[in-house]
Amino acid sequence: MLASGPSDDSAAAAVGLITDGDDTEYRELIQGFVDWSLRNNLQINAGKTKELVVDFRRRNNPPPAPVNILGTDVDVVESYKYLGVHLNNNLDWTHNTDALVKKGNSRLFLLRRLRSFGVQGPLLRTFYDSVVGSAIFFGIVCWSSSITDRDRKRMDRLVRRASSVLGCPLDSVEVVGNGRMMAKLSSMLNNTSHPLQDTLTALGSSFSERLLHPRCVKERYRRSFLPAAVRLHNKQNNR
Repeated sequence: MLASGPSDDSAAAAVGLITDGDDTEYRELIQGFVDWSLRNNLQINAGKTKELVVDFRRRNNPPPAPVNILGTDVDVVESYKYLGVHLNNNLDWTHNTDALVKKGNSRLFLLRRLRSFGVQGPLLRTFYDSVVGSAIFFGIVCWSSSITDRDRKRMDRLVRRASSVLGCPLDSVEVVGNGRMMAKLSSMLNNTSHPLQDTLTALGSSFSERLLHPRCVKERYRRSFLPAAVRLHNKQNNR
């Protein structure tokens, strides 16, 4: 994946596949992106552009040569923050969880301070929803079904601490994640212009409102958003 920062501070990403060591398609994709940017008067800042290489092959293979943009070699990184979500070259959400826990703890400090000043009830809950909860659950549709049990427990501890400050029960990470995944899937099903509309249409069943489960060869894919959301959708329709 190549994440780029053009001169106007907008963000863009290009994702390409290298097959059997042949990176021709990937480099042509990058060059096409560079050419498109230049045609549309968007100057890519190569110094802010990073390359994230994801390689799950079991053999030790030499890394590909760095991408060169307008005479500048792009830095290869192990993790990258893109649109507020931390991605790493293992696709395991560890870096993202670390960032969310750190931010959640800092926001919890503010919640405790407000309570110490006598703020109670609906106003304190509003602060939690808008400031604390929004930080803890940021991007949860992406990572909810894929994080490790250890990371999920870390996130749930944050929620329990917030619950003790508020003096009322709060939904766990799993409950919030499942709810938002279902809402996202529903919006995708109802949006005929969504990029995944053809994929979802192909999963539709002619006999019921259930969706056919996507074929998952790898556990990594089985735990990703679409298969996990389909399982939740079918479970809800079985009730």
